[in-house]
Amino acid sequence: MKAPYPFGYIGEGVTRCVVLALPAWKVQRMLPPNLELGEQDVLAKGAHPVVLQFHDFSHCRFSVPSLLQPLNFHEQTLGVPFTRISSRYGGSAGLGPFYFMPKLYLDDLWVWTVGRNLWGFDKEMAGVNVTKDRYTVTNSAGRRLVSVGWSGEGASAPLLGLSGFESIRRMLSQTLISLSPAGVGPFFALTDFNRDWSHAAVRRLKAVMDVDPCYVRGFEGGRFATDAEGADREHSIVGSYEVSAQWWLSFPYLP
Repeated sequence: MKAPYPFGYIGEGVTRCVVLALPAWKVQRMLPPNLELGEQDVLAKGAHPVVLQFHDFSHCRFSVPSLLQPLNFHEQTLGVPFTRISSRYGGSAGLGPFYFMPKLYLDDLWVWTVGRNLWGFDKEMAGVNVTKDRYTVTNSAGRRLVSVGWSGEGASAPLLGLSGFESIRRMLSQTLISLSPAGVGPFFALTDFNRDWSHAAVRRLKAVMDVDPCYVRGFEGGRFATDAEGADREHSIVGSYEVSAQWWLSFPYLP
């Protein structure tokens, strides 16, 4: 997988991916200064996709020999695809599309430390409980931040030929953008996060997700469901899938 550096961080993952359609003006509130929503071709005008990913990561390690043991951990992220750097930022104005994560919750202290200080992701330690059909994230006070329950629609299958997932795959393949240092800034950093899509396995899910209002600033939360009868589009899930794939994360670089 091509990246600006010959080495990076690699691993394997099973991810439950839930895509929502929210009003664009609400999504803009989740972005930091000098980052704005760009054009998107997934939803009708006035709406913008937001992606919640619920990861089980395993065998995570640097791609070059090191004394560190491979890690297994859980991480839950909120992502906003199709963002671009604002003209207020200067010479990098207009670059994109990028995938910005306003918040990442995880249960491993070493990954939290390195992720904030090297990659610039706004990571927060949390409690994560995973069963065969539910993934729940709680904060240090024991308050549930986000929870998703699912049922699978058939067995996992190769990505090739799965209709409906291509637009989501393209969003998940956008270059990550973060604030450096420590998720605060004032500088932007870019990171390539690539899945091995040629060997990935994907299946559709039916999902119900509950999001607490304190989950992420600018996102008031609510209950979101797949194929929710009578629910307005703002509170329905556009798509939900389970993805199993190897992945590769580059070291950060400047726009």
